[in-house]
Amino acid sequence: MSAPAIEVRGLGKLFAVNELRHRRTLSERMWRMLRPAAAAGGLPESLWALREVSFDVAPGEVLGVLGRNGSGKSTLLKILARITMPSAGEARLGGRVGALLEIGTGFHPDLSGRENILLNGAILGMTPAEIRSREAEIIEFSGVDRFIDTAVKHYSSGMFMRLAFAVAAHLRCEIMLVDEVLAVGDAGFQEKCKAKIQQIALSGGTVLFTSHDMASVERLCRRVLVLDEGRVAYLGDTAGGVADYRRRVG
Repeated sequence: MSAPAIEVRGLGKLFAVNELRHRRTLSERMWRMLRPAAAAGGLPESLWALREVSFDVAPGEVLGVLGRNGSGKSTLLKILARITMPSAGEARLGGRVGALLEIGTGFHPDLSGRENILLNGAILGMTPAEIRSREAEIIEFSGVDRFIDTAVKHYSSGMFMRLAFAVAAHLRCEIMLVDEVLAVGDAGFQEKCKAKIQQIALSGGTVLFTSHDMASVERLCRRVLVLDEGRVAYLGDTAGGVADYRRRVG
């Protein structure tokens, strides 16, 4: 049996609440948890966004990650992408990681689309020749060829997402992390993205797919991880995971 592509053991993330100075910086879930203490005239010093999270993902698997807003999904993906460090536990990744998280992550706004392709490839350890060999395919898939030499700060959110997905899907990554950003694209491009995710998995790549679109989760994922208030509430087959998620949000 091959080793897992992703191994997560006892993962936790602790945030210092006193660093979040304004109400608008808190997620809905965090504020709901903190409101009683705030009304009493004080706030706790810290809050666990993730706690004791453990799971494995096999090579070639697409794992759905579900949960209400503020359940810890984005925090988990940011830890796996090495954007933030865990407070407890560990995550072992068996390969390079391509992350499609918040729109703009990993892109420099003052660089053109073409220059950002080169930047992302270099971050992944690819040579300029390797990046150039895939550049035309990335641009064609994204559909932003007319604006590829324009600074990405002038892109619409849809254009930005198209290029970001094309870069993450076509550069040399064994693991791909996809947050809810696919909801930004039009229906036609979303279908292209889903087909590409299936192709990545069939070729041995591993995908963590976070979405509130249950039809997409049911189409792409064989297993589902459901998070609730930072803890694993369900880990198993997709049908059971979707049912668990709907029960929690209903």
